[in-house]
Amino acid sequence: MTEAINNELIYKVLIAVRDDVRHIRQRVDDHDEQFKAIRHMLAAMQSDDMRHEATITGLRSDVDRIKRRLELSDA
Repeated sequence: MTEAINNELIYKVLIAVRDDVRHIRQRVDDHDEQFKAIRHMLAAMQSDDMRHEATITGLRSDVDRIKRRLELSDA
C-alpha cells in the first residue's frame, strides 16, 4: 500500500515537472522568435544607416563641387 502511494506521489510530481518544462520550453521558443525579430530589425537599421551614409557622402561631394564652381572654396 505504501509503495502504491509513493508511486502515485512520484507520478504526480513527474507530471508537474513535465508541465513546468513544457511551459518553460514554450517561453524559450517565444523569446527566440522575439530575438529573431529584433535581429531582423537591427539588420534593417544597419542597412538603412549604410545607405544614409552613402547618400551623405555623395551630397558632401556635390556641395564641394558646387563650391569650387562658384569659387567659394580654395580647393
